[in-house]
Formats: sequence, C-alpha cells, structure tokens
Amino acid sequence: MLMNEMMTRDVPFLHAEDQLIQGVVLLRQAKMDALPVVDEDGFLIGILTKVNVLDAFLAGAEASEPLLRHINRQVVTVEIDTHYRDVEQRARLCSVGMGVVVDKVGKVLGLFTKEDMIMALFRKAEQLAVELNAVYQAMPNGIIVVDRNNCIQQINPAGEKILDLKQKTIIGCLFGSVFPTIDLNAVLKRSQHMVGVQMQMQINQVTVLCNINPVGETKGAVIVFQALTDFHQVALELDATKRLYETLQTVINNAYEVILVVDDQSKITLVNEAACLLFGKREKELLHRPVDQIIEDTRLPRTLKTGMAETNEIQVINGRVCIVSRLPIVRKGKIIGAVKKIVYQKLEETKEVSERLAQMDSDYEFYKEKVGTSRIAVTFNQIVTVSPDMRRLKQEAEMAARGSSSIMLTGESGTGKELFAEAIHQASPRRKGPYIKVNCAAVPENLLESEFFGYASGAFTGAQKGGRAGKFTVADEGTLFLDEIGDMSMNLQSKLLRVIEERSFEPVGSNESVKVDVRIIAATNKELIQKVENGEFRSDLYYRLNVINLHLIPLRDRSEDIIPLIQVFLERLNLDFGKQISGVSIEVQKILFDHSWPGNVRELKNVIERAVNFASGKMLELEDLPFYLREDKMEVALSSTKGWNLENAHDHLDRETMEKALIKMNGNKSEVARLLGISRSWLYEKMRRYDLK
Repeated sequence: MLMNEMMTRDVPFLHAEDQLIQGVVLLRQAKMDALPVVDEDGFLIGILTKVNVLDAFLAGAEASEPLLRHINRQVVTVEIDTHYRDVEQRARLCSVGMGVVVDKVGKVLGLFTKEDMIMALFRKAEQLAVELNAVYQAMPNGIIVVDRNNCIQQINPAGEKILDLKQKTIIGCLFGSVFPTIDLNAVLKRSQHMVGVQMQMQINQVTVLCNINPVGETKGAVIVFQALTDFHQVALELDATKRLYETLQTVINNAYEVILVVDDQSKITLVNEAACLLFGKREKELLHRPVDQIIEDTRLPRTLKTGMAETNEIQVINGRVCIVSRLPIVRKGKIIGAVKKIVYQKLEETKEVSERLAQMDSDYEFYKEKVGTSRIAVTFNQIVTVSPDMRRLKQEAEMAARGSSSIMLTGESGTGKELFAEAIHQASPRRKGPYIKVNCAAVPENLLESEFFGYASGAFTGAQKGGRAGKFTVADEGTLFLDEIGDMSMNLQSKLLRVIEERSFEPVGSNESVKVDVRIIAATNKELIQKVENGEFRSDLYYRLNVINLHLIPLRDRSEDIIPLIQVFLERLNLDFGKQISGVSIEVQKILFDHSWPGNVRELKNVIERAVNFASGKMLELEDLPFYLREDKMEVALSSTKGWNLENAHDHLDRETMEKALIKMNGNKSEVARLLGISRSWLYEKMRRYDLK
C-alpha cells in the first residue's frame, strides 16, 4: 500500500501573504487541525495548526498579522509513492499528528494524518485476513487450530475431507479425544515445534503425517497434516515414472540409430549406446556438454529456436555419411529441448529404420500420455500439414503468438480456425492463463451481453444470486477466442470495442468498472470487409481485431494434406472401433483428390469416420464411401450399360447401403436410422420400397 492510497487529498492551502485571520477561517471551514502553507509555486513553507493559532492569540497577536510569523516550519514530508511501512516510521516522528504529502519535485499534494494511517492499517489488516482465509480454505493440507486448553477451534475443508468428519462434529472436541496418540500438552507447555509426526484418529483409524506449531507462548497450536495415503500415491507415481524412464532408456539403447537429446540450452541430456560408438566417447564424456562441441553444424540450436522439425537430411559426421533428423520437444506449447536422430549404418535399410523411428515416436507419446494430464492442449505440432503454404502459415502464427496483438483468423468453415486459436494461446506468454471460447452465433442475442460481461446480483429477473462472472472476467490474463465474430450485433460490437480500448467494462446491472487483461483472437468464415462496407460491422472494431490476419487455406487448395490427415483420423478411429485399417485404396484416393471439399477438414473427417463404420477389410474401398462421393463414378460406369440410368444407379446404391447398415446394427431400426442420418419414418418407407425385412 502506497501513500497515494492513504492520504487526504481535498485540502485547501494557505499562502505566504495570508493573514492570521484567513488561516483561522480556513481551518474552521476545512474542519482540520492543520493546513499546509505554500509559496506562489506550490512548494511547502510550513503548516499552520490550531495550536499555533491559540499560541498566537495568547501572545497578543493581531488577527491581521501575517500568518508566517506563527507557522510551524518543522514539518514531516512524505512523497506520494512512499510505502506504508516507511510512512509508519515517519508518523512516529511527527509531533503535530500529521505530515505533508509532496510529489517528486516537492510540490504539496495533500496531508496525511495519524487517523489516515490507522484507517490504512485497518484496510491492510482486513485485506490480509481475507487473503489468509482464502489460503486457509484452499490449502490441500488439513489444518486444525486448538486453544490453550487443547480444545479444537477450527478445521479447514481439506481437513474435513482427509478425516472424513464435518466441522460441526469436531469443533469443541478435545484434541486428545480425536488423536489419542499425540500429547499436545508438551507442545503447549514448552512452545516446541514438532515436524513429521504420525497421528492416528480414534474414530475411523485414519493415519496422517503432521507438523505441530505453537501459537505464541501459551495461546494454542496449529496442526498441519496430510493423509499418508497421499504420500503413498505420490511414491507409487514416482516409482511408475522411474520404471517408464528405465523402459525408455532400454528402448533407445536398443535402437538402430544414434539418439541424442539436448535441453533448451543446447546441452546434451541423454544419449544412447549407438551415440557413444559413433563419437568414440563414454556417456559421461558426452552428457552436459554443448552439442556443437560434439557435432559441427549440428543445427539443433536452430530447431530449439524455430520449433520446426527437419527430417531425413544428409550430413557428414566424423567422416561418415549420415541421414539426420532433428525434432523439437514441446511441452505445454513451449520448446524444452530437441532430439537428433542419426542413421549411419546400412543405409540401404532406410525404410525399415524410418518405420522403427515412427514406432519410437508412438511409444514416446504413449508413455508421455500415461504420466501426463488426461487432456493435452492443442499445439502447433498437432496441426497436421505437409502443404508449404500451411507450414508457412503455422510459422507466421507461431511468431504472432509471442506478442499480444489481436488476431483475426479467416477462412471457410471446417479449415481449423479453432485449432489455430488454441495453438496460438499455447505458444503465447499467456499459456498459463485461461483459454476461453465463445461462439458468437450460438448464444442468443439477448444473452450475449451478460455472457461476455457477466451480471450483478438482481440485474434482471431470474439472475443468479450473487451475480455471475462473464467471459472477459474468466479470461483475465489469458486468451478469449471469439468464433463467428461476424454474427455479433452492432450494439455488442460497440461495447466490445470499448473493452478492447479501455481494458475495462461494467457488468450488467452494475456501476462498478472491472479491469481485465485479455488477448482476443477472433474467427469468421464471412467476408467481414464486405459487412463493413454494407454497414453491418463496425469498421473501428474490424481494424482493432484485424491487427494480424491469418487466412486458413481450404482443403481443395492443399490436396497434399488429404492423405496425412486420413492417417491421423484412422489412428484415432482404429482405437475407437477396434479395427486395423491401414489406409485407403488407389480408387478411393482418386475420388478424394477430385472432390471439392466444401466442408474442408471437418467434412473429410466425417467421410472417413462413416467409411470406417462400414469397412470390412484393411483398406477403405469405394463401397465404404458415402453415396454422394460415389454417384459421379457410378453414373459414368453405368451410363454405357443398356437399361440403366442414373435413377437405377441411385436405387441400387441406396438399397446396398441400407442392407449393409441393417447387417451392421443387427436389424435395430433406431440405430440404422441414426447411422444413416435419416428419420425412422423415412427408413421404413425406404425398406418398404426396396422390400427389405
């Protein structure tokens, strides 16, 4: 707390030329015990106190005398940015019960009194009490407070959970009746700290590990404890992690290629036996050394800087021709190291080596997932593309992520705008803050304002008691992703613009301003500039949001990404459906490459999932595809057959599709209708038409 939060500002000043009577009048009007006296430039001369006035009149002074004869020039001054602890020290030296607050150059700004100091300390104490209570309530460790008579006075929520007791059950009980194995009297009498003490409850035999700390000399004690089962769980997790590390070590030591891992400072942290053989050194001679001291032109520092993988490049190392790959290690959107893989033996078996490397990557991701969190945030490494244009776009997005400017993601529906938005957040300095998504088209217009800015208690009929925080409040110090921004009303656009410019807003039904620090990423599949020209979107908001524009390329313009995307989808779908589909046939590839993909990547994923449902072999075949992708090919194939036309072909494929669906769902009509995306009444009509039972 600084002086500018404690001082009294609305203080009238006396001037050097004022008479004593003017000082008396101003003191009475201001209802203060003293007022500052300043020169014509606003610099302090002294202060005139009520005591000075009384002394002057007792000495026979005239009311018209200059007040300068009677002022107190021994004044305590404090600069406006002084911390309250320093103010406390100076207040003790202040003989007149107040001091003068000045700016950096010494001009008077106001007064501070001992009353100001007391009120400030009260506010500080209240703030500390709130903070301590928040810590007390939120701590994962249990806390029990006992008084000098060994009587339990407090227990926090974590303590209730660990002991499986309600507060009302335990408050007022003697500590010894709950934990008979601990003599608390020794702690209270000797004011002795006890660390790492094991206690067992009398009631439900829960065993805890605790630290006991006396409060004052004989006021009581605080016991902080944790269930031993928690420590046992941590030990199990550490043991599991150790076993995983040993497994990984065994895997890399048996790998065909050289593997070398560096940290974010380019120092070697892990090597396998093949690396020791290649460089002719022992493991301890390689570890913790800068990698460029071992390999010339290693390029690993560049991988650490850019986060871009480089695979299957030719490099001469120690006089040997090698195939080298460099891969970044990314955790929570941050590059924490890099891996270098070197193949130098039996290069004619490169294909086999490549497959084994891919398996190692898969194993690594598996073990990382086992020891990591259940949900992995989207990062740029998870956005699959081989398209040069998309890779360049990813690089631009990664560079933009490092700043704080607003970003506009444009492109057709299904191109991956939401993935890019989260990847930008995870690569930004705000990655530890919240990432909040809002679909502007999905929220009813009458609720949009309260959704964004929240509302105060009683703001409207049906409002939640106590109010509700809006998306801007929840996203404070993080990122707010506004999807389908083009559907936002003009009224809300103006309020959004104000928040962006002023970094503050008032919740619905409140006059109090809330300050926020939020980075905005917006996305749209509409031509916003056209909406601006038509008066449907504010131009000032458009330019505020469109500081950095990233346009996502439609799938039809990057067909080279179709097969890599399919492989990613199949990995997930094989797990979900218990299948082992390895890819798509040449015939299917041609159809997929020829399709225009109006739904982009989302449509491709839908097509592959639908095909996996019907697939019976190791490859996705033509008959597994949806009808609309097959009809052009069928029309060409059947047009030369006498007696066939397009309507016949449609009926033939319709019947075939329904027969497969009925077999797959064991005749369950509801499931068949859901799988085909049609109503049950329409399903029954089709079955009647094709005489299907």
